[in-house]
Amino acid sequence: MSVPLDPLTDLPTMPFRNRRALDAQWIDALHLHGIQKFTDPQPPEPPPELRQAIEQFNVGEFWECHETLEDVWRESPYPFRLFFHAVIKTAVGFHHLTEHNRHGARVKLRDGVELLELFQPEWMGVRTDLLLTDAKEWLSFVEAPAVAWAELDRRAKPPIYPLSRRGRGLG
Repeated sequence: MSVPLDPLTDLPTMPFRNRRALDAQWIDALHLHGIQKFTDPQPPEPPPELRQAIEQFNVGEFWECHETLEDVWRESPYPFRLFFHAVIKTAVGFHHLTEHNRHGARVKLRDGVELLELFQPEWMGVRTDLLLTDAKEWLSFVEAPAVAWAELDRRAKPPIYPLSRRGRGLG
């Protein structure tokens, strides 16, 4: 674990080099202080790509969801880029599930779970609490001693739930 950042210091918001190290510092700081310390009370409006990515995820186009959000993730400042990365990693984890790639599913779903925990219970119009619960459930399937691929193939993959129209969401 890296040294936590002080939220009162001038934190870099874009990775100029060594993105993974900066990601780790931001993750530590967010665990320590919470997302609210680094953002306005309301997150910014979700980009249109997020709605498209959710639609792709919800019809099982997990790799396409990843592709749709990749540029948004790369161009977004911290801490928002970590939210997009959470959705990307979760989508790629489900892609690996559909390909019966146990290792890939396990690694990416773990990464997605770690990042989704930072953005609870909702963020940018997404019910991250439900996505986190679903990702943890599917992660438990691939962490079992034996993966029942036929059973997993028959199960419907979970959707990403947008907030209702009453909230500031995508629904």
